[in-house]
Amino acid sequence: MSCIVKNTMAEMRNLSAAEIADLQNGLYQGVCLLGYYVKRDTPGPIIYHLSATANADDGGSVIVTGGIKLEHNFAHDLDVRYFGVKGNGTYDDTPFILSYFNYANQNNLFWVIPGGFKVVVKSPFDIKNSGRCDGKFILTKETSDVTITVARKNEGEVLDISSWNKSKMTRGSLDVGFINLGLANLHFYSDEVLVDRDSTPSETFYNKREFIRTIEGKFTTPLVCSYKQGENDIPLKVTKFVLEDAIYIEGLSIETAGTQNKASYVLITRDNVTLNNVRIINTINNEGVLALELHTCADVIVNNPFIKGFRKSDSGYGIANFESIGVVINDGNVIDCRHGYTGRNSVDVTINRGVWEEGIDDHWTDRFTANETIVKTGRGLAAFQFAGNDITLNSPIVNGSARIFFGIRLDTPSLGGVVHINNPVFTANDVSEDPADRNIYLFSYTTPNGNTLASDLLLEYKVGATLPESLNIINPIINTDADKVFGFYLGVLNREYINLKNLKITDTTLNAKPTTIFGAVQIVKDSVKQLEHGTTIEISGRLTTNAINTTSVYLNSVDHLDYDNRAKIYLTDCFGYRRIVFSGASLETLIMDGGSVNDFNTDYTYASYSNCNIQFKNVEWKGGTIDPITHALFQNCVFTGNYVFSFSDSVSWANNVKYSTVTGLPLNIVNNMKPPFA
Repeated sequence: MSCIVKNTMAEMRNLSAAEIADLQNGLYQGVCLLGYYVKRDTPGPIIYHLSATANADDGGSVIVTGGIKLEHNFAHDLDVRYFGVKGNGTYDDTPFILSYFNYANQNNLFWVIPGGFKVVVKSPFDIKNSGRCDGKFILTKETSDVTITVARKNEGEVLDISSWNKSKMTRGSLDVGFINLGLANLHFYSDEVLVDRDSTPSETFYNKREFIRTIEGKFTTPLVCSYKQGENDIPLKVTKFVLEDAIYIEGLSIETAGTQNKASYVLITRDNVTLNNVRIINTINNEGVLALELHTCADVIVNNPFIKGFRKSDSGYGIANFESIGVVINDGNVIDCRHGYTGRNSVDVTINRGVWEEGIDDHWTDRFTANETIVKTGRGLAAFQFAGNDITLNSPIVNGSARIFFGIRLDTPSLGGVVHINNPVFTANDVSEDPADRNIYLFSYTTPNGNTLASDLLLEYKVGATLPESLNIINPIINTDADKVFGFYLGVLNREYINLKNLKITDTTLNAKPTTIFGAVQIVKDSVKQLEHGTTIEISGRLTTNAINTTSVYLNSVDHLDYDNRAKIYLTDCFGYRRIVFSGASLETLIMDGGSVNDFNTDYTYASYSNCNIQFKNVEWKGGTIDPITHALFQNCVFTGNYVFSFSDSVSWANNVKYSTVTGLPLNIVNNMKPPFA
């Protein structure tokens, strides 16, 4: 049976009454369409059949002509040209692309944007299936934001949580009484404050949000927040999302046009998405707000993203990741952005490799890992900024003029768990326009000296300030022309805080000026505002540097003599550090075993050392100054240099040497030794 042949869609929409009658009488099988606008402008001819479908005319699969409906059921690899998309970069393809994706979404079809196509779109639309973009979208905002949303097919279900065990709705819990068969992801949405922020009117705090995976009613990832559901009328909404099939989107390419979106250009709100080779370029100016956003989703992989030109002051981001779990970003190239990456309320985030201009900035994430990332920064910035728990950076490289390698956000001063910084390379030159402030910090607050003003907003914060349980800085390399360099630098908070419990730094390489001043650890110990515990500091290995003025630990005390929460210092085989500074008010234990040192100096001379455990074992003393000290043990030490003692009674110092095996003491001590050491 033959078909009526039409060259264009316009001709098919203009069937004669006789042709319609022939179709209705079965004389023709259907209408064979050879093109859309002109003959052969589609990949091939297709046949439309007479249909009784209830679906409306969509310009592609269903066509209404002369009171009848003609329909073609498209299969996978659905080409946009069958729906009238021209893709010439100037024609407004909006109504055609909306119809196209509506059909592809409803029928679960693989979508295709042909190579060379430039599809102008002026309205937002959803993508719900796998597809391939060999061309590009030009998103043109005229009145409202034009966003491509990779969306769920299924809406979430708000759960009745009245029967849940509220006593178990705490951090680390895996079972709260949730009953469910199969797989599901749960989104927790609470009005309870997670962490305070600064005085920005729109963002004075962040509430508790998180995404959790479950199997058969049990959480497969533990809660990262504790909830006061039922207390103080704090509402908590939990939404269940049924796990959806994985989708893959290849080569999604976007350029901006018109005015800027106020929000993201690509938004992922669906689980199990792999986005390969996404490309988002701001061609208007460099004031774009946000290129790619992930929000309320699980298990999203973004491979090889290229993003450029989102540098709006205070809110210009390449990738933003909010309220997600299991996001992995591989080999990103995110440039000319205020921050390459930002995040909030997310869990299990991994960034592998890539180049991230102007920093990786996260307001609150649990279990964040970055592997072999390169961060390029402008003058005075922090390359990594965090609040949250359990952060791991493996072989990170920071190039540029950053002031801080890793900063605890002082607008959200809460960082917990264990922080690992393994094999970092920090290159920072020309770090400040102010000659009086040419300092850099491997780890500090984002405002290094802290907040000391009594009127500061930190006093109003509802959430406690914390430093990590443990911080490990392993084999750092620092290249700089800065005047002062600090490894770990703890300033002062004008409110109570929980101090760092364990700090470890191993072999360090510093390539700097001979006049550069270096301190591996500098801590201001405040026993009034410092809660719970002191800090255990471990430094091991060699400092390799051409700088002359170097300090292993500078333990600074404010004027309090309560001797609470003092620090413990363990120096093992430490070479290359000239001095150590401490006081009895801030020091509980100092044990140096192996290595070399020139000076030890007291920071607060009025403090007693009578209850300090101070031991030097197998240490080479290479000449310098030694401040007054009592109750110290020197065992198997060798004095090879000349010393200047800052106190007149050298004998009292010598008499507190507990072992006679000490050798090489300066003559003014040896000649005045008294039994049993003589």
